[in-house]
Amino acid sequence: MKRFVYNVCLLALLIGLHSCKTGPGIQALLGEQSPRDEYIRSLRKQKILETEAVQTWMLAGEAALADSLIISLPFREDGVFPAGGQRAFSYQFTLPAGRRLEAQLFHSDSLYFLDLFRLQPNGKPQRLAYAKPKNEVITYETTEDLPLVLRVQIPVDQTKKDFSLRLSTQPILKFPVAGKSTQHIISFWGAARDGGARSHEGIDVIAPRGTPLIASVSGTITNVGVNNLGGNVVNLSADRLNLSLYYAHLDQPLVQSGQRVQAGDTLGTVGNTGNAITTAPHLHFGIYRRGSGPINPLAFVEPSQLPAATVTRRLGDTLRTREATPLFSSLPPSKVTRQRLPKHTIVWVEASTKGYYRVSTPDGIRGYVLATSMQLPEKRLNRRKLSTDVFFRTNWDATTEDTLKSGTPVDLLGIASSYEFIRLSDGRKGWIQPFSE
Repeated sequence: MKRFVYNVCLLALLIGLHSCKTGPGIQALLGEQSPRDEYIRSLRKQKILETEAVQTWMLAGEAALADSLIISLPFREDGVFPAGGQRAFSYQFTLPAGRRLEAQLFHSDSLYFLDLFRLQPNGKPQRLAYAKPKNEVITYETTEDLPLVLRVQIPVDQTKKDFSLRLSTQPILKFPVAGKSTQHIISFWGAARDGGARSHEGIDVIAPRGTPLIASVSGTITNVGVNNLGGNVVNLSADRLNLSLYYAHLDQPLVQSGQRVQAGDTLGTVGNTGNAITTAPHLHFGIYRRGSGPINPLAFVEPSQLPAATVTRRLGDTLRTREATPLFSSLPPSKVTRQRLPKHTIVWVEASTKGYYRVSTPDGIRGYVLATSMQLPEKRLNRRKLSTDVFFRTNWDATTEDTLKSGTPVDLLGIASSYEFIRLSDGRKGWIQPFSE
């Protein structure tokens, strides 16, 4: 076994990998693969990897990463993969510094692939994490603003599967004052100090003298001392995180330099020492990223942010626009729209969230529209008889076609690209291309 590991490390060095313990290349060499990787391997074993259906599926997964819808956290979306629709989509968002992402997929007993990627400076996605089978949840935390992409995909042979995606965030640190919360902050980051000569590099939390101050994270006490501004101060170096936490104006420190502490341990008590001698007792809490200075602590200790519930209506339905309607590529909507859908355009509803539908057009354009801008395509727009034979398809991407004879009466229900969505006298709905008449 030692010889095997040695050979793997040697191979890693030869191909330019730098870490034999944690490098993703080594993990791949040792067999650690995501569920999607394992699924692709199974398709290869079945000797169907090169089939058109599988290749289309793989290309859809890659294309989804390059065409993400932009959302903000927290986020919830309830949706469905419609029959005949695309089998992969992705969301782009920023995970703020100090937050822990929890991405969870709720669904019936089906197989989904949930992968989290970081957008590198060159715009290319780098996979960070993935959900394991039957436990579709990903957690990831950061100490700096991080651009991320989350991809959802179903297997080749699955269609019309329901899901509920929920993206929530939690603080990565405990609140530093026992029994208090962000409601007790009396001064925030950036507030003017000394008549505007400097700005506040932390948050101030008011509390009665003697209230316990707790370790927001496990780590090592690096300093217990006194200075002019902070009075009695304690510095805590956080485990795993490139952060130093600063507690100031203490009435009494209760730890020693070099001491190991666990999250929740008492470090001292609230006071008003230093330049806070004329103010009510409070804690000045600061966070310093080693090598780059102070950062705003608020997001690191704010309460959990959970997505609001959404109404799951019209999932998988075919709808049409009431009027010319903007198709947004982001939520909340930006002023720049992906495109404007003409009046009576036919779309499929893939998901719903916060008063919006995520829809796709028959020619593959995806985005968000106001739910109130859509209607069921039941009321006909006009009725006419065909002047020539035309091909008729019940689904946009159906491979089989029927022929409608000249003189066949049809109800026009909507449009998409150069096609019309119609209803026949027997109740069947489908697509024709009138320009072929």
